[in-house]
Amino acid sequence: MRLRSAVLLSVCLSAVTALGALDRKYPVTLLELCDALVATQRIDPASPDCGALVCPSTNPQEHPLHSRAAEAVYPLAIAYRETGAAKYRDAAIRLADWLITKQQASGAWGEEWPNYDGWNGTTSDQLISLAGAWPILQEHLTAAQRQSWDHAMRFAAAHIVRTFPAGNVNYQPTGAVALLLAARAVADPPAEWPAKADALMAIVLNSVNPDGLIVGEGQGVDLGYNLAQSIGYIALYGILKSDAGLRRRAADLLRAHAAFVYPNGSVDNSWGTRSFKWTYESGTKTAPGVYFTFALLADEDPTFAPAGKLCLDYLTAHTMRDGLVLYGAHASGHDSTNPPCLYSTFARAQSLALAIAYAPAECAPATPAQTTDWFRYYPSVKVVVVRTEKIMATVSAYGGIARYGREAVSRGGSLTNLWMEGYGLDGQAQASSVTTYQREEKAHMPDEGALLPLTPRIECTIEGIYYTNLFEADGEMNVSRQTDHIAVTTTGHMRSATGADSGVTYRITHRFYADHLAKEYSVTSPHAQAVRIVEPVVNDRGTRIRQVSAERVTIQPPGHAIWALDLSAGPAGGNLSLGADAGKYWCPFPAIDCYPVSLEFNAPAGQPTTVGLTLGPG
Repeated sequence: MRLRSAVLLSVCLSAVTALGALDRKYPVTLLELCDALVATQRIDPASPDCGALVCPSTNPQEHPLHSRAAEAVYPLAIAYRETGAAKYRDAAIRLADWLITKQQASGAWGEEWPNYDGWNGTTSDQLISLAGAWPILQEHLTAAQRQSWDHAMRFAAAHIVRTFPAGNVNYQPTGAVALLLAARAVADPPAEWPAKADALMAIVLNSVNPDGLIVGEGQGVDLGYNLAQSIGYIALYGILKSDAGLRRRAADLLRAHAAFVYPNGSVDNSWGTRSFKWTYESGTKTAPGVYFTFALLADEDPTFAPAGKLCLDYLTAHTMRDGLVLYGAHASGHDSTNPPCLYSTFARAQSLALAIAYAPAECAPATPAQTTDWFRYYPSVKVVVVRTEKIMATVSAYGGIARYGREAVSRGGSLTNLWMEGYGLDGQAQASSVTTYQREEKAHMPDEGALLPLTPRIECTIEGIYYTNLFEADGEMNVSRQTDHIAVTTTGHMRSATGADSGVTYRITHRFYADHLAKEYSVTSPHAQAVRIVEPVVNDRGTRIRQVSAERVTIQPPGHAIWALDLSAGPAGGNLSLGADAGKYWCPFPAIDCYPVSLEFNAPAGQPTTVGLTLGPG
């Protein structure tokens, strides 16, 4: 078995020279994912679900058969094309045959299998998989299978023509690509297919705001879906139509979004409207993944190929186990309640397969994906990303809550992502999560107990109502470069989950120096009020977090240097403490464990109370 695997790997690597812009890690990783997917497949011909992939997850469903798992047909076909291994070909055909039996009377595939219902916009994803695999697999199909595939593709394309535009903005470029691929796969396709495809592509291209960000995920901006799906399919559409201008448009969009790729290869979707599904390895759980986006545009910008490889390295180093993609770096510590769901695995396989199939023959001469000493402010969403010599961070005052509530989106000027060179396993020092964990998409989000937000914050309770800066949707942000640091200041009101104003105002200033971060919180209350500042820090397994004085907490990740969180200024009588409700500082998205450091103090009526904190090497 090991010899056979080694032979397949050798065959795959020998084909890498034809992949142009791609590193050999792309096909190697694709095979790992495909092997894991094949291992989950039902192969008993007597089973009514022969060909289905059985999800290992038991939460929120017990080993479901996801209809969307049939998106793996295309990556399995590409794995067969690259290696000649019959196991990939046979698995792809079995999976496609199973999917076709689940097509609804409307031509759609619903996500809520075994029910023939649920959200069906993902029909576009399944059509991409079938139509993309068709040229590779058709000669291996029986006449009956070819007829069945042809009918299913036509049926699905007709559904897209009839019902799109649909859903969030990512479905428009996805539907456009699906129609073009279907038109290439079948004989005499209707003229309305490419016409509809062009119309769908026009919708997404007209949904770009002045900062170059695509708008339309939950009626706002979501970095994850834009980077891991929409821009990639815009690029692929340009390739399929030999439209160099469209590829340049995609490259411009990618430049605006790529600023949120961190030095460790993680993707920061801490602030996006759909961050309730945020994964560090690709920005969101169920989109294809950032890998094809960077690969397909690698000839347009010298930073794209290195950035894509950086992201792929993060995937393989931190969020894969036995070929399956985990939600994040700390997910394995929680697998007793949530074994890996297949969604991210088949989605990433799709992305890698598209990269292998469509990457340009040559890429722009590579330059490092990361430079230092810069910031980029996006006023349309009130988000800033900062890079100093040894720090990268995101601060968000985005109020994009049009579809999803304050508990799922608003950030109120808090630090939502922080990387510090030398901190812990991969530099991740602070993170964020939804303020209240709710299953916005029940099929994709596990059941969890009561969780607390990983996001640094100010909070208070007045007459039994909880208020925090995280519920502020209208904060004002200012960004400036100072002599030796970059300063980000946000002002606003502490609000409830419904947006009610507590009357307590705040100002948060983050000062990013070369190697350390200083935070200043200022709170003004119309009445005497107990207030708490919570600073969760990333808690890699084995990290020792200790309070060594009334003003200092030390943090020592295993095998790494000591870091310190210092109270540099604070009110008399303030109480710095560790570990309150520590067990609740976990969230499956972005699958990070944190540990809380808290400062409680009394704010007098009508007078600003200021607290200073510094985080840096100890």
